[in-house]
Parts: sequence; structure tokens; C-alpha cells
Amino acid sequence: MRVSDAIICILFTAFAASYGWGMRGSLIGGEKGAMLPGALIGLILGKFSGYGMAVTAAAAGLMGMTFGGTETYGETIGFVLHRRREDYNPVKGYIGLAFKGALWFSVCGAFLGISHSYAVYHYSEIFDFCLLIPVMQIVGQLIFNRPYKPEKNKFPKIYFSKTRREEWGGNLLMLVALVIFAICHGDYFTLILIAGGFTFGAIGWLVAMRAYVAAVFPLKNGKYLFGRLYHKGLIDGWKLMEFILGAFGGFGLSLAYCLGYSYVEIYQDRASLDGPKFIDDEYLMDWIPVILVACVIGIVAVNLISFICDKKGKEVNSYVLDHIERPLYNVIPMMFVLAGAAEEFVTVFMLVFVVVNKLIFDRFKKVNLISILIGAGVCVATFMFFAGGIGGVRPIDVVLVSTIPYLAGEIIWILSKQGRHGKPLKDVLTKTSFATVFPTFVIMSALIIFSFYKIFGI
Repeated sequence: MRVSDAIICILFTAFAASYGWGMRGSLIGGEKGAMLPGALIGLILGKFSGYGMAVTAAAAGLMGMTFGGTETYGETIGFVLHRRREDYNPVKGYIGLAFKGALWFSVCGAFLGISHSYAVYHYSEIFDFCLLIPVMQIVGQLIFNRPYKPEKNKFPKIYFSKTRREEWGGNLLMLVALVIFAICHGDYFTLILIAGGFTFGAIGWLVAMRAYVAAVFPLKNGKYLFGRLYHKGLIDGWKLMEFILGAFGGFGLSLAYCLGYSYVEIYQDRASLDGPKFIDDEYLMDWIPVILVACVIGIVAVNLISFICDKKGKEVNSYVLDHIERPLYNVIPMMFVLAGAAEEFVTVFMLVFVVVNKLIFDRFKKVNLISILIGAGVCVATFMFFAGGIGGVRPIDVVLVSTIPYLAGEIIWILSKQGRHGKPLKDVLTKTSFATVFPTFVIMSALIIFSFYKIFGI
């Protein structure tokens, strides 16, 4: 890769990841929200590879970033911000955030690397590894995140929260397994991406958190960094943190990608000689669409169960439901994508599906047959429009569904009474951080779309 191309790749990826991470924290959050920055990072890196891997890499990044979403970090941030409370412990807070950031981006980097190194893996090995992921997640949590009995004041020895359940142990064990998996196959490219994600995921959260502190607390001279904008409520320190964290994570993964690019060329040459080790079972290929549709139905069912229980005031074990739902939107689709199938379904459908799912089940909480049919119609129409045509999903299609539905979701939410929290629309548009954050999203989205056309000419 030429130096000029590498510079553009790194800057473009960092910018897109910054947008993706900021939007993630606005509309969806959690594992599903993390799909957005993961998809954009994978898309750009795959496109710069020059081997037509953009959509596949986007799908791998989309699902690879979801695993870190299990790492609760709100109370970890509290250790840094709560200066006048008993739980104030900035050292613990910064260490916890750096550790969680390192796991988050390195796991995503691992799956991005494998999506480019398919010449060294057989699809059956991919299947075996992916099927073990839910087991590794549970075992890792049992080893590192137990005991967890808040009612008895019993928490793990290594614990970066105050009362919340932590699940980073599953990602730690999975990351170790991914490193071993890559070493056994001589996949040095994946190891480089893991190192890049680990390093800059940690550094990124340290820098981002320092920026957050600088934005919400007075400087030594007693003044605030953003002055009047902060006092008017137009500056969102949390959003500033997210923008910076995303930029650093995207920078680290793209830097590692460019440094290890020579391995991509080697693996591509090997694939051209020996052939990629993709799925060659026609019977299984016929069943993949059915399995993916079943996964989507399963996700809707889990959300519906949670909604009904909440509506009736019944307790629901969210921990159990989460572990049932997660493999449906990351492990099973990942298994097929890395084995050479389903990337079109995963990208355009999932990015829109999580927005619709969020608005129906969480934001508006208006779940009925009509809302489900409308949501299903939007998702199916999106898939048919982008993936139903000749040639399948184009990279620009992924860019469009990574921007327009998310911006639309924010507009729909803020126009609603729930989104305004009882405030007049005029006040929300002029006296809250929405007045600065949303225009930033619009500008960043426009620049991403324009840059994609400018750089790649499509």
C-alpha cells in the first residue's frame, strides 16, 4: 500500500469511526449500537484492500464490535467524575476504562483480520470456533466476574463498577482464544490488528476521558474549556468522549491494517493458487437464509418477552435473555460471513433492523401488530432495495444505511414528546446539546458520503 493511500485510509477511518461511535451513544448504545462504528471501520478497510472485500469486512466489523458492548462502563466513568462522592477513585476508573477499551477494539480487530485471512482458515474451523464463543463468554464470566451478589455485597476481586454486573471476562477469554487461533494458523495479519485495537482502544479511552473531565470541570483558572457554550447546556461532555474514543479506535485499527497490509497480499495470492476455503456444501448454503431469518425472529421474540414482562410488572432475568439473544445477532451471522456467505444480509439489514428494533421496543414502547408489521416492512424493503438487485450490496449502500436511518431515528425521537422529555421543541433545538450534537452528525454523515464518492468514485 502506498504511503499516500495509507494516510487517507487512516484519516478516513478515524473520522468515520468517530461519527459511528458518537451516533452509537445517541440512538442505540450497547452491543447493537456498536454495530455502526464496526461496520464503517470494516467497510473502509476492506475497500482500501483493493480486493473487493468491503462488504464482507463491514459485516465482520459490525458483528465483531458487538462483543465489547457487554462491558458496562457507566459506573467505571463515575469513578472519575464523582469528585465529591465516596466512590471517587480516578485511578481505578482510568485503568478500568483502558482495559475495557483494549478488549473492545482488539476483539473487533481479530474478526476483521480473520475476514481478510480466509485463505488460511477452512470454513469448518470457523464454524467450530464460532460455536464455542457463547461457551467462552459464559466460562470467562464465571472465572473473572464472579461472585456477583449485590444483595450480599459480594463482588469480584477485579471489579470496575460499583453495583452493576460486569461481563468483560468473556471477552478476555475469547481474545486469548482468538490469539491462539491466529497463531496456530500463522495468521500474523490478525495478530497485528489485535495489537492495534488493544493499544489504541486503551489509549483512546484514556484521552477521551481526560477530554470529558476537561469539558465538564473548571480549569485551574476557574474558567471552563467551552465557556458560555457549556453554561448554556450546549456542550455534551459524554458525546465529546465518544467522538474521541471512536477516532482513536478507528485510527489504531486502520494503522495496524496498513502496517500489516503485506500479509493481505500474501493471503490473497495463496487464495488465488489454492482457492478460498469457503463453504462448498450446497445443502448448507440453501439453509443459510432460513437460519438467518430464524435468528431475526428470535431477536424480536426476546425483545417481545422482555417488553411484555416489563409491561406487566414482572421480573425478567435480563442476563439470561441477553445470552439467548446475543448469538443470534453476532455469533451465528459471523460464522456464515467468515465462511464466505451472508455478508449482504448482515450489513444492510442489520444496520436498519437495530434502529427499528430500538424505536419500537425501547424508545416508544408501542408494541403491537401494526408497529411490528411496519417495522418488518421497513427492514424487508431496505434489504430488497439494496440487496435484491443485480450485483448485491455495494459499499456505498452500506454507507447510506449507516447514516440516513440513524439520522432519521434521531429526528423521529426528538420530535416525539418522549424524546423532548416534556420540553418545548424550540427549547430542545436551541438550549440543549442536541442543538450542537445533531448538526455535527449531519455534517459528519454528509462528509462520509461525499468522501466515499470522492475517494472511490462510486
